[in-house]
Amino acid sequence: MEGTHLPDSYDEIHVFGGIAERTGKQLTREGVRGWRGICRSVTALGANSRRLGDGYYYLSSSAWPADQSTLDLNQTWISVTSSSERS
Repeated sequence: MEGTHLPDSYDEIHVFGGIAERTGKQLTREGVRGWRGICRSVTALGANSRRLGDGYYYLSSSAWPADQSTLDLNQTWISVTSSSERS
């Protein structure tokens, strides 16, 4: 069956108040099957945490930025204006 490749390894992530932190626990794909907090990217982690709230999520192990111990998932949105509004 051809399709989307699912990662083999996931890190458990605790999100509280929009701040994500790794717990140190790793699970296999079989270990997270059926959990609703599975995320393949940091973008998906942010979206899921805004939709589902604080809690535990499972992020693809390769998606966490190597140089970060925590991530702030609270985004400051910048509005996009048309070129005519900038003039």
